[in-house]
Amino acid sequence: MARKSPLDKVLGKLEDLDEANLSNLVQRLARERKLLETVFDVIRDGILVLDGSGVITYSNQQGRSLIGLKKELGDKVSLLKAAPDLARSLGLDRVANDSRPEVVVRETMIHYPERRHLRIYAVPIASAQDDEFSQKDAGMTVVLTDVTEEKVSVEEKIESERITSVMDLAAGVAHELGNPLNSINIHMQVLQRALKKDLTNSKDKEKADKSLQSCINEVNRLDSIIVHFLNAIKPTVPDFQELNLLSVIEEILHIKEKELSDKNINIQLDTDNKEPLIDADLDQIKQVFFNVIGNAMDAITNKSDIRIIISWENEFITIQIIDRGTGIKKENISKVFEPYFTTKKKGNGIGMMIVHRIMRNHGGEVGIDSKHGSGTIVTLKFPRKGAKQRYLEQKPIV
Repeated sequence: MARKSPLDKVLGKLEDLDEANLSNLVQRLARERKLLETVFDVIRDGILVLDGSGVITYSNQQGRSLIGLKKELGDKVSLLKAAPDLARSLGLDRVANDSRPEVVVRETMIHYPERRHLRIYAVPIASAQDDEFSQKDAGMTVVLTDVTEEKVSVEEKIESERITSVMDLAAGVAHELGNPLNSINIHMQVLQRALKKDLTNSKDKEKADKSLQSCINEVNRLDSIIVHFLNAIKPTVPDFQELNLLSVIEEILHIKEKELSDKNINIQLDTDNKEPLIDADLDQIKQVFFNVIGNAMDAITNKSDIRIIISWENEFITIQIIDRGTGIKKENISKVFEPYFTTKKKGNGIGMMIVHRIMRNHGGEVGIDSKHGSGTIVTLKFPRKGAKQRYLEQKPIV
């Protein structure tokens, strides 16, 4: 025989209570309900109680917040209407005679009121009656835990480890290429000295010497490419110093002056009288603008404009590089920061990955807005000088 609950015992004695005791009992129950509601409202997990039809009969504050439900509708609306994604995860979109699991434990994504990852724990509410029909018609309690930040953190960690692996591989390949190139260079110099002694025909000697010199120059060029590649991808701790971003941009534009002139590209630089000062690593910030402006130049045709806008936004200095070039296809925008992704015929696919890493290491942000056929806007946000910002700890490659 099932044991009676305290409430059952009280209800069984209602007939014996006078008006005063009944009033005291009602007040006591109201106080206990208020206490329980207060306790549930401070819980960080969302709690929803559904009846057998999937209608919400109770919801705490976090539960309503997660599904975007107003308080006055908290016990009057069907979950399928209020949060369709969540209801489908619980199987509430299935017909009534479908079997439902006793306990639901899963993760799902909802898109309203904002995109969030939720961990769901749902348990049926035991019916007071033992017949099969009543058990089918019983409701359920649903506990919702917001795991969005946890998901994002895991994804960022996976991405960081993936990029680190690529960098390790690239560093190893560059190191392996560097050794034979150095050896070839030494042997060519030895051969060059030997040929100077043995060749008697001045014409042949001049030809051989010229050929060897070309080989040496090419080897030196390849070695230089590898050195720059290693410097670009190797994560180093930024050497923070006061920088004027306008001066850095002007220096990069000066370096690219001939290329800009050859393509007849006009630069529009919009700023005000404020000095855009930040604390940053000079060489790394130069690399950022060199890559981004270079991409804009590659994207546009001759006789076009690149607009650079410097603005101030709370604790950040925002710089936008705008071109009216080919733009980026919608399906490719999410791949821009991936290693070795490129749509250029001669691109290496690490430029924007490097930009993303440098900006992150400086506590900044980089964003891309683009429409295929219309152009691209690259937005760089730098913490202003003196702004309190958390920088990510970097572990250099050994």
